[in-house]
Amino acid sequence: MMTDTESPTPAASGGTQSIERAIALLRGVAASGEDGARLADLMTGAGLSKGTAHRLLIALAREGLVEQDSRSRRYHLGPDLVELGDLAAARHRPPPPPVPAAETPPAPQQPPEAPPEITVRASAFLRAEYRGDSIPLATLLCDRHVRAADGARAALLHESVAGQTTELSFARLARDSARFATVLAGMGVGPGDRVAVLLPKGPELLIAALAIWRLGGVYMPLFATYTASAVAYRLADSDARAIVTNGFLRRKVPRDNARPVAAVEGDEAFGPEITPFWSSLHAAEPRTGVAGYREGDAFALIYTSESEPTPLGVPLPVKALSGIEQYMRIGLDLRDDDIYWNMADPGWAYGVYYGLVGPLLLGRTTIFCDGPYDVRQGYRMLTKFGVTNLTAAPSQIRAWHGADPGVTQQFALRILSVVGEPLPADLIAWANRTVKVPLLDQYGQRETGIFIVNRYDPDDSSRPGDGSLGRPMPGYRVVVLDKDGAEAPVGGAGEIAIDVDRSPLFWFEDYANDPERTARRFRHGRRYYLTGDWAFLDGDGNIHYRGRASDAILMQEGE
Repeated sequence: MMTDTESPTPAASGGTQSIERAIALLRGVAASGEDGARLADLMTGAGLSKGTAHRLLIALAREGLVEQDSRSRRYHLGPDLVELGDLAAARHRPPPPPVPAAETPPAPQQPPEAPPEITVRASAFLRAEYRGDSIPLATLLCDRHVRAADGARAALLHESVAGQTTELSFARLARDSARFATVLAGMGVGPGDRVAVLLPKGPELLIAALAIWRLGGVYMPLFATYTASAVAYRLADSDARAIVTNGFLRRKVPRDNARPVAAVEGDEAFGPEITPFWSSLHAAEPRTGVAGYREGDAFALIYTSESEPTPLGVPLPVKALSGIEQYMRIGLDLRDDDIYWNMADPGWAYGVYYGLVGPLLLGRTTIFCDGPYDVRQGYRMLTKFGVTNLTAAPSQIRAWHGADPGVTQQFALRILSVVGEPLPADLIAWANRTVKVPLLDQYGQRETGIFIVNRYDPDDSSRPGDGSLGRPMPGYRVVVLDKDGAEAPVGGAGEIAIDVDRSPLFWFEDYANDPERTARRFRHGRRYYLTGDWAFLDGDGNIHYRGRASDAILMQEGE
């Protein structure tokens, strides 16, 4: 765990200390003038460690009091200070000197002017680059990291089952995906086309996804463990334009498939109907230009569990990038010096959102580990790469619990997050003792991303709402509705719902293939999105889970 080295004065402790530190940072940003303030200068001026300064600046940015320039990385005063300053001026600015009565014409009495309304941004991550009608997605997720002279940074560290590590840099990812985009275009893929990717975790998966986004297409991941019938259903239901797979998994593609197929070379011999992945890539000219998306356009299509009688297609629109970035920075507390590992499979929604898209969006390294989950392999990964920020599925935590205690060892972990289902208190306590860091539950669905979190604050070791799901992230208003669709009072049980009108980060519109199920999500009108999970709200704003309705579709782990 990262700790602060500064020594607070006796009068400054706990929450008061955090407020004083935040004010010191705010004053430092103000003193920097139009050029903005560097993080290093703010740390020195306020006497704070890097971790504390970064965390407090994120909190100030979330409330619109500071903002960070995406290019220079310098901090400036935020827009919400304008409204706050106007309110303060109304009270503290001295009145103008009186005008002599003879020079003042009589005027009719006017009612007093109402104070200006404060418009506070619900989230610091409603960025302009995620809005509009021509959003260069491939640039946001890859090319800008190359142009920022950081192209040598690893976009991917891939660990084989045998323990061999290969690295794919952002510069190499940009080059290879531009070439493979040419290959896909030759297979007939264009804007809006859905491309099924049936691949194990590896560099080819990242290259294929970026190539699809260069063309303005829709990335559709398929679990490597899907049955042939599950693959066939999704290919037909999505009207996929093309398939990217490998020689081994190609046997799950229907024999009567008429779509073009690109396959990663292996031991299998390909006929002329198959486009070889690597040899075609290397023979192709890199595609110039990047397709633009509208903010409501889908760039990924995620299907629900194989166990569903009729699996549902969930489109992921470009505007969801705001919520993805917020969760990475706020919900997961991902810091610049973290080594981040999302253990989720990239065929699962959580793996796509926060293990594939999220790291690419932030210019961070994705870690992929081949093969089914194995406790000893997981422990080896944690120690080999010095992982500090880990997010796992409940089944993986249970596997730790059931493993031989002899494999337990000291890790570099700073924080551990779990998504998929609420964990029992005894398992959380065991994990905290084993890895010696907080284990925090997070809650969300494929349709929403994560929107309720238990956030860790090193200045306050207590967990918010012990035993609860946590509190809503900024950008979401979460309520509990009774059976008639009315908001339940504190302590009243009901269904967890998102107030769409007051949740600017909410992005779900409808399922790709089932308007009836869409209507059930909004059965009290479009004002509220219904999760299908039951809970109650306590007086501190914490949401306590109480059960799952039969049609709830969580961000499950085990498809």
